[in-house]
Amino acid sequence: MKAVGRCLIAGAAALVSSLPLEARARDETIERLRLGSGFEIVIGEKQPDPGGRLLEALAIWVGAKLGQPVPASLPRLVFKRADQVAVLRFKQYASEIVTQRAQPTIISIYDSRENTIYLRDTWSGATAADLSVLVHELVHHFQEVHQAKFECDAAREAAAFELQEKWLRLFGESLEEDFQIDPFTLLVRTSCGM
Repeated sequence: MKAVGRCLIAGAAALVSSLPLEARARDETIERLRLGSGFEIVIGEKQPDPGGRLLEALAIWVGAKLGQPVPASLPRLVFKRADQVAVLRFKQYASEIVTQRAQPTIISIYDSRENTIYLRDTWSGATAADLSVLVHELVHHFQEVHQAKFECDAAREAAAFELQEKWLRLFGESLEEDFQIDPFTLLVRTSCGM
């Protein structure tokens, strides 16, 4: 089992001191890191309440990495069967998915209209890979709340995959190792018109 609490706070604190952040976002992030969420993330244990303090702790980390304040309200988590999550993904991004040659395995999706992250019902939060899925979807929540603009939906994925990879690297893992997303696949999935 790996305890992440101290490493996560230390890493986020180092990030805060090294990035040029907007003053308000920086001050809020520093204050949240100082106070902490009071939640220690432990890899290897099933997360009993992923929508509560775990989500808040991950949102603090995402906010620090993005240099943005944590949104006042975080998305709710809903667990569904894998086929139901895939249907939600297809409905939301039908035009982009139809043009992709290789259909990715759909693990989760963020629905901004519902302010909801849908996860497969097999998600436990016990691994760095599981938690990285929440990091990825939280990036989309930040993008929505902070009204980030993108050329296409694929471009929106670039920041989410980047932070997901950074999270995995904290544990010596990677997108390629855990999700079979190699650099070329990542380029295709994050580029407009491919």
